[in-house]
Amino acid sequence: MRVVAGGDRSVSYGGRFTGTVELEMLNTTPPEIDAGVDGPDTALVHFRNGAVTFWHSHPGGQQLYVVSGEARVGTEGTGEISLSVGALVVCPADEAHWHGAMPDCDTTLLAITWGTTVWTDRAPV
Repeated sequence: MRVVAGGDRSVSYGGRFTGTVELEMLNTTPPEIDAGVDGPDTALVHFRNGAVTFWHSHPGGQQLYVVSGEARVGTEGTGEISLSVGALVVCPADEAHWHGAMPDCDTTLLAITWGTTVWTDRAPV
């Protein structure tokens, strides 16, 4: 058993996000382990002032839980959906989607991800 009291938030991410995002890794599946089968990566993702991800997918799927703030997610089929604290989003394997904070808001999402993220260079419209 391993207990994690908090992850490393020393790195701010850009490039595949529309604004400031801090990724707080709580658990990283070692590269020799098949995360799609043996376990997910787990992170708290802090989106600042309306920041969102670019379109992406995960070979084993992803689950997102809204920890704080006002969040949003989107797919081609559903468009943008607003989320409140306590909402859980289950993204199937290989489903293209994006997620982040509502405009002019911050949010924190607990992200549980199976497999290496497949990014596009496309931001949500």
